[in-house]
Amino acid sequence: MKKFNLIQVVPSLQSGGVEQGTIDVANYLAETEIKNYIASSGGQMLSSLSKKYVKHYTMPVHSKNFLLMPIVARKINKIINENNINILHIRSRAPAWLLPYINKEKLKTVSTFHNVYGHHNIIKKFYSRQLSNVDKIVAISKYVKDEIVKNYQINQDKIIVINRGIDVNFLNADIDDQKNYIYFINKHKINMQNKIILFPGRLTEWKGQLEFLKIAEYFKDKPMVFYFVGDDKNTSYLKKLNQEIIKKNLNHNCCILGHLNKNELKIMYKCSDIVISAPLKPEGFCRIISETLSMKKMILAYHFGGAKNQLDGLDSIYKIMPQDFNEMKKKIINVLQLTESQIDNMGAVARKHVVNKFSKEKMLSSYVNFYEAL
Repeated sequence: MKKFNLIQVVPSLQSGGVEQGTIDVANYLAETEIKNYIASSGGQMLSSLSKKYVKHYTMPVHSKNFLLMPIVARKINKIINENNINILHIRSRAPAWLLPYINKEKLKTVSTFHNVYGHHNIIKKFYSRQLSNVDKIVAISKYVKDEIVKNYQINQDKIIVINRGIDVNFLNADIDDQKNYIYFINKHKINMQNKIILFPGRLTEWKGQLEFLKIAEYFKDKPMVFYFVGDDKNTSYLKKLNQEIIKKNLNHNCCILGHLNKNELKIMYKCSDIVISAPLKPEGFCRIISETLSMKKMILAYHFGGAKNQLDGLDSIYKIMPQDFNEMKKKIINVLQLTESQIDNMGAVARKHVVNKFSKEKMLSSYVNFYEAL
């Protein structure tokens, strides 16, 4: 392995896919005894970091205060000099504005575009474009690469696609802890006699839960339960979703479970007959698609953005035209009519597809190759 000393800069390590990817890279390098560094404002995920080979520096890199940035950059410059760091990886827009104050004399700079940010607003476009002022850019999907080339006029040779990776070893079709599985089922009163439709995703406007209630309404007299799971910190949206469920008289077949840890989410995937991805706008990647397919489960997903990249080459039954409620209804009916043998066969093909293209191992080895090439 070629020698490189890496520091990753991420706003926080509280929760989320960006943060998990940062930790995955750091710990992967630690497993091969490569010391590496992270600067962030901290968070609950700090406990997941390797203690021996990953050094974390707590500082306000999340701040959008331009007066504070030269002070924070001075601290990062000191870390770079003291540890002979030669690769600086900026993983979000706010810390990208530290770059003008960083000494780049013996340094390669990298950034990650995790999504296609608000480029229609001229101020947001200016703010987001700062991520491109680096030596190399990582895009988390082909969709993100194509969009940032188009919207920010970036030379595509400067961009490498490294897809987000999911833990295929953990997200398999088996339940290891049967006792925990039964406890979860009983706690949430999940009736396995019903058909279970799972809608995972942060509870927020653009994820599309409110709009999806139109589908739930269509099936309200069927033995089906729709579960909404995901970060529920947006209390105003949570209240609105609850009110709409009551207004539409869907209390008996719509249930909001809110935030689940990874073990609980795996159980919900396992319980589900169908998983839904129906955001109002395309996502940069949409990891629930690969997570579902890795568990050999059926997903119905709007066929745009990073979702389209993941479903490329798979059966058309998974793919829904965005906002096409009639197609969604028909495909829910079609999937529920599939035999167990048909679902098993599709599941085996889908899991193999994810293992080959979207596993965490593939993502991490791609990052190491990328850093070495720098």
